[in-house]
Amino acid sequence: MLLEQYYDLREKCFRKELGLPDFDGGEDERDLQGEIVIARQGGRCVGGARIANGSPLDGQLRDLALNPGASCMWERFVIDPALRSLQLIRDFVGHLIEYSRKAGYQYAAILSSLRNARFYRQCHSALKVDFKIHDHVPDFSKGAFSGLEHYLSVSYLLGSQKMRIAA
Repeated sequence: MLLEQYYDLREKCFRKELGLPDFDGGEDERDLQGEIVIARQGGRCVGGARIANGSPLDGQLRDLALNPGASCMWERFVIDPALRSLQLIRDFVGHLIEYSRKAGYQYAAILSSLRNARFYRQCHSALKVDFKIHDHVPDFSKGAFSGLEHYLSVSYLLGSQKMRIAA
């Protein structure tokens, strides 16, 4: 039930906020290969993201002297606009960091708009976790995401302080 709510939420948000009227938020191959982390209030999904192993960015990660085998990708990040707040997003990013660390990853790669990359950097800074916006990667604007800007950013999971998330 929560998983279906997440797929529905990401479809609605990506269609409206990214201007992708034909985006299908339903389960896809990367969902089956990765892990879905869900933010919830009671029995209701209020957000989520996919943590995927392997990436089409392995070449870029090697260029940054990062081991692709020690990296995951955070994908399909969404928070319900009706409940979206800086604190909720920051807490959820904190959970993604901890989940990724526990799964053994040293780095999390993120493709996003420059605006979102700067926001993620702000969240990481508040959490005292290293985060760097690296490169504009226009070659990854394919399919439903064609025409959108993509910047590669990296969350440096192990080089940062252990954190505590307020409940």
